[in-house]
Amino acid sequence: MSRTPMYFGRPGSLFEIPHPRGGARLTRDRPTSTFRTAAGSARVGKTSEGVRQYTLAWEQLWYETFAQLEAFDQGHEGPGPFALIDPGRINMLTVNQSSATSLLNDTDNFTVAGSGGTVVSSFTDFDRGPRSLAWNFAFASSGALTLDTPAADWPGIPVVQEVALTFSLYAKGAGTDAILSLTPKLEWAAVNGDVLSTDSGTPLTTNSSAFQAASVTATPPATAAYALCKADATGQSAGSILYLDRFQLEAASALTAWRPGTGVLPVAVISLAEEWLWEAADYRRGPALVLQEVA
Repeated sequence: MSRTPMYFGRPGSLFEIPHPRGGARLTRDRPTSTFRTAAGSARVGKTSEGVRQYTLAWEQLWYETFAQLEAFDQGHEGPGPFALIDPGRINMLTVNQSSATSLLNDTDNFTVAGSGGTVVSSFTDFDRGPRSLAWNFAFASSGALTLDTPAADWPGIPVVQEVALTFSLYAKGAGTDAILSLTPKLEWAAVNGDVLSTDSGTPLTTNSSAFQAASVTATPPATAAYALCKADATGQSAGSILYLDRFQLEAASALTAWRPGTGVLPVAVISLAEEWLWEAADYRRGPALVLQEVA
């Protein structure tokens, strides 16, 4: 099995950190409450969104490596928050994005531009389900769909230079004219949010009989810190509909099977355990870095 790197740091300056040979604990917490009814049954309430607390444990680190982490813990890299690219999370999109609105039953985290184009959460037609994103066109004009950034302070999803990304989605046409052209795109932005360039995939021609995959694979430019996932639609008529499902952004050189996404969220450093053995000051035994996702 190949080893997938783990990256941490300030967006635009991410660096590879050693895999935690002592293990990683990263359960996503969605606060839940349970109460009994007067009839003897039970009801469960669970928040729609959640956050992770990462505990990355190493058996040992040489001080040169430990010092890189210590700089973040002690404030040498600023107050944060920072970014962690976790190789255990394949899909980098948020839950509502990757599930095509199935989490919230609304279009949060999606934005459309263009005359006459609107999006809704739909249960009418889907590939994976239980819902899809339905893009409705009132006019025969082009439109652009953007998957919103996961954090207000970030102009996109943090990326690692020279690590290829693949953005994919599945589409099916409907309405008065089901034959449309859909082009997936990856837009690259600098640390300050300035757009550097955009890479486009091969346009997909939709039909009304089946969902088809559309994807774009590209490598971030040298000065890129963030990526935004987009899709352009052309060739539609008044009354055309696009059903979109299975959104995914992954660190891969080609499209792979869809996995659920929980987003790349900012993290704050909670603690960094430190211990060294007698006469081994250049060595740290059992260090553990605790990071908390912040919304």
